[in-house]
Amino acid sequence: MPQHTELVVLLDDDGETIGTAPKATVHTRDTALHLAFSCHVFDAQGRILVTRRAIGKLTWPGVWTNSFCGHPAPDEDMREAVHRRAEQELGLELESVELVLPDFRYRATDAAGVVENEICPVFRAVAASPVDPRPEEVGEYQWVDPEQLIPAVAHTPWAFSPWLTLQLPLLYPEHAAHSGLAETAAAAAAVPAA
Repeated sequence: MPQHTELVVLLDDDGETIGTAPKATVHTRDTALHLAFSCHVFDAQGRILVTRRAIGKLTWPGVWTNSFCGHPAPDEDMREAVHRRAEQELGLELESVELVLPDFRYRATDAAGVVENEICPVFRAVAASPVDPRPEEVGEYQWVDPEQLIPAVAHTPWAFSPWLTLQLPLLYPEHAAHSGLAETAAAAAAVPAA
């Protein structure tokens, strides 16, 4: 039986689709700009789900990050992709999926030299089922108060994904300004890409 090849959508600098490529070939030292998404999941108490990326992940293994990320398939509706990835990665059903940062874009290089280069709209959602993470995706997870997460990221940015470090000040500007996170994110954004 043939193996399914996951494709990602390649983009030009204006965010227009220019083609597709197998996901396995995209995350390299010379990663092409491509389409992705991030999602921040909350529980009924207003806590955010943070996950620690599995050690076997190609990019940023073992770091803490937002609830989950993914890539929409070619011609897949972005909200459907968010629901699909929540189930695949966390065994999680979502409700109230809302686009909160439609134009988020970043480029970052991890310690192994692998580059992320994404236009990555950010969503917020509410958990509608218990978390049942896939061990090949998630090493561990915690529900945390956003007001506790922000200073943790500000003081130990190396323990968190760069996209989370950059997203939090945009999602919580009133808290980020007082925690030092805005400065941490600005410094991270100023690091020249290789």
